[in-house]
Amino acid sequence: MIKGLLITGFSILHFCICAQDFNAELISYETTIHLDDEKLISNTCVQVQINNRAGEKYAKVSIPYSKLKKISKIEASIKDHRGKLVRNLKRKDISDRSYISDMSLYEDDFLKEFTLKHNSYPYTITYSYQIQESEFIFVDYWIPVLSRQIPTHKASLTATFPQDYQISYSSNLIKKFNIDTIESMLRYSWETAYSDIVKSEEFAPQLNDYLPSVKIVPLDFSYEEAGSFRTWTDLGIWNSKLLHGINELPEKEKERIRATIKGLDEDVEKIRALYHYLQDETRYINVTIETGGLKPYPAAYVAENKYGDCKALSNYFQSVLNEANIKSYYTKVYAGEPIRQIDKEFPSQQFNHIILYIPLEKDTLWLDCTSDAAFDYLGTFTQNREAFVVDGSDSRFIRTPALSAIDVLETRRITVPYERYSDLDVEFQKTYRGDMYELLLELDDNYNKGDKSMILRNYLMEEGFELVDYEINKADRDSTFIQLSYVAGTDRIYEHYGNDILVNNIPFTLPDIEEPEERKLPVQIDYPIYLVDTIVYEIPGGYSLQKKPVPQYVSGSPGEYSLKFVQKDRSIEVIKSLLVHPGTYPVEEYPDFHSFCREVDSMEHKIFITLTK
Repeated sequence: MIKGLLITGFSILHFCICAQDFNAELISYETTIHLDDEKLISNTCVQVQINNRAGEKYAKVSIPYSKLKKISKIEASIKDHRGKLVRNLKRKDISDRSYISDMSLYEDDFLKEFTLKHNSYPYTITYSYQIQESEFIFVDYWIPVLSRQIPTHKASLTATFPQDYQISYSSNLIKKFNIDTIESMLRYSWETAYSDIVKSEEFAPQLNDYLPSVKIVPLDFSYEEAGSFRTWTDLGIWNSKLLHGINELPEKEKERIRATIKGLDEDVEKIRALYHYLQDETRYINVTIETGGLKPYPAAYVAENKYGDCKALSNYFQSVLNEANIKSYYTKVYAGEPIRQIDKEFPSQQFNHIILYIPLEKDTLWLDCTSDAAFDYLGTFTQNREAFVVDGSDSRFIRTPALSAIDVLETRRITVPYERYSDLDVEFQKTYRGDMYELLLELDDNYNKGDKSMILRNYLMEEGFELVDYEINKADRDSTFIQLSYVAGTDRIYEHYGNDILVNNIPFTLPDIEEPEERKLPVQIDYPIYLVDTIVYEIPGGYSLQKKPVPQYVSGSPGEYSLKFVQKDRSIEVIKSLLVHPGTYPVEEYPDFHSFCREVDSMEHKIFITLTK
């Protein structure tokens, strides 16, 4: 008996010591799902241990629901480290609020929220709730992880359906799976845990791919319209049904369209003019109501109100193009970075954005109807990924265009004067493309002067430089580049040592990547990185080059780097470039990637120029 108590006591002590490694821990996460009179009923019970003050953010519970997903039976309690009940949640402790985002007009999503805290650590909170749905296209998208930073010790999902109710499911990192027959029912059960904590790393793939999850969809469903997930074609047919009858435009809008394209003969020019009209006359506002945010508002609504989300604006602009006798296709894509791959073996709703695909006789256009960027510019948000073209029984996947090295080229021309006893006012002339073009465009269009200065000063300045003045210039609305010119002060360029001056390079801003022994995830680079610099250093009177520097070159499978020097009369130009190819590098190949990056970084921080009297 004493031995048993000692072992039990040691186990508790061991658990408490280990617990100190985490601010909180998800002890258990249990979900049960079943159908009751065609209603989908889901019950969830969560137990979280709070280990310290930093872990108290997990004591604030937010449970999402909507008009389509009704919530009930919320219960919660706190227990101390001995398992003694501290208190139960009271109805008055629960608050309701809209789950509205900054870019939303209104949403059909809400949150039930409450906080349970105790004054002695560790303590445990347990809460449970029920969700009911009568219309649904997902049975569940189950990720039993409260946060990537804390472990899940035990998680289970059980789904019970009549034998004639057919589902499709996909799982990731699940340790145990069973299917049991119980009378006339089929019971599916999954069990897992999350202990190998996934940490964010530079150029990492989509991190959700490294978390345990289960996705379940009904093969046949009724959600605004009858639909099926048996094939991607079936999904395209259902999406086409959702779009039926919502493309009619008011007569006044048709007149504006005709006036906009009057005198234009080429379809490309008509589309360009109408796209400019779209950008000038409408704005993006998220409106996620009805059908779970999957059905667009009618084109007439956008024409009259001048706003809409990606679905509504794309449907509206498709209607505009129809009026101009130009065929276009409503197209679904998973936007954002890093690129998330579509699981083509699991037909389901795997998209978060809508764009338009316009095949022309001599060209193909892709338009993001929420964008203020250049015409026919998809950008980093939607480039180089599988897009699902909604076209009834002809619905299909097409890959969006990939950005080339030239499409993302960033150049700096830097002029460095010489001053012996004061800070230098260095002139920067930058031309941005790709992600920085998109960022600067957003900054210039949507922020006031004070915020622009703050963002430039705190986030875009080279290390060791202080912003003095700046100017942002766009060539024209359809230019896929933007220019930033500024003057910045520094005292870190010329270093005097007796009769010599050492001239420091102004390095590329490179990410701080992990050492090979620390790297756990593959490298995923979605589009090229292409940087080119021309730095002009003044040679002060009485000084000359001690020795002309030798050109440098680094090459490897990840990319290439070059550095050369051009001597002028009273200056020396440093011309350097870095190109990193897009692609995915497995962990086994990471040492080569790391070696290339470290060699480039070493070159960037060497002293190559020495001036002497």
